[in-house]
Amino acid sequence: MSLLIESKKLKRTGYLPAFLAGGFLAAVFPVVYMMVKSEEMTVLSGNPINLLMAANWQMMAMLNILISICGACMMYHTEYADNGMQKMSVLPIRQGNMFFGKFLIATLVLSIMVVIEMAVLVGCAKYWFPNYVFDLTEILKTTGFQIVIMLPTVMLMLVIASACKNMWVSLGIGVIFVFTLSIFPNDVLSLFPFASPYQILSVAMENSRSTLFLAVCGIETVVFGIAEVLYLKLRRCFE
Repeated sequence: MSLLIESKKLKRTGYLPAFLAGGFLAAVFPVVYMMVKSEEMTVLSGNPINLLMAANWQMMAMLNILISICGACMMYHTEYADNGMQKMSVLPIRQGNMFFGKFLIATLVLSIMVVIEMAVLVGCAKYWFPNYVFDLTEILKTTGFQIVIMLPTVMLMLVIASACKNMWVSLGIGVIFVFTLSIFPNDVLSLFPFASPYQILSVAMENSRSTLFLAVCGIETVVFGIAEVLYLKLRRCFE
């Protein structure tokens, strides 16, 4: 029920079209890259999907993060507009359920984005690498990994957006996190939200860190969810 209500709230905000457009925009990068550098890429040895992700995923992941930031801000902007949040506080509605409904929607839409991006990467591999053999298991593992390591960023951004009545404040915080964490070496803060989405499964497996990334990102997501529940209880006491 909560999920249905949250979906209706977003119906006229342009949330879904914006995310899909962002997914297609991110998916354009490997196509353009291969059109320009196909001769250099096709002579390299290795799995074509891994080669394409190594060359393009940093920019694709950044777009995914920025779109998730904008989506979180958009979700809570509709709640705070015209004192909507204050009005709901007197209704028999659990704000925690509302928050997790938003998180589920954000996760589902993000998953669609990643699936689109992976489909384009597979298409590029089949077009430019004639010897590429499609492996569904490999693609599913890669897609799942990229979604899971994005979850702490999505959850934390929703926590930030829920705490800020002004959308521009939460948007600014998110953008600051993105560009601050991007200037540090990957091995220093790679497990932190806003930095973990840049990781690639093939590289993580080479360093024997894939399980570590999945475990830590799962724990971070749960911790941020618990922190939001506690924050909502405290806010209700002081309102």
